[in-house]
Amino acid sequence: MKRSVALLISNIMATVYSAYLLVAFGGAIIEAGGAEFVEAIGAYFKVVFELVGTSSSAINFLYAVVALLCVHIVVFVLGSLIGWIAFAAKKSGGAKFAATLYLLGTICFPVYLFFGLPITIAGFIGGGNQKKINAKQN
Repeated sequence: MKRSVALLISNIMATVYSAYLLVAFGGAIIEAGGAEFVEAIGAYFKVVFELVGTSSSAINFLYAVVALLCVHIVVFVLGSLIGWIAFAAKKSGGAKFAATLYLLGTICFPVYLFFGLPITIAGFIGGGNQKKINAKQN
């Protein structure tokens, strides 16, 4: 009943990162709700607000960034859940799907490439290792 260690490491990293995202941004999204989130997150991205100003095109850009950030959070949290399900069920396909979600989340918000890329790579390696482990046991 072996499982992939790389998949376990990927799931742990994804869970910690998802928890960070939910703590750092999730509370502000829930409190502010929708469009007001741009103002609520202004303190976090203060430098960006100072650079782009308050023109309508700058605000539209910030709305797009916030939308991509929300997609990033949802995809990583969902990928983390699917990764744990795949780990428990020893399903390599589920692990690769979770890694694909991590990759999509990283592409949506590449500012956090430093966090997303190692999780994605470990997820794909773990999915491949789990497939090999499953093949040896059958």
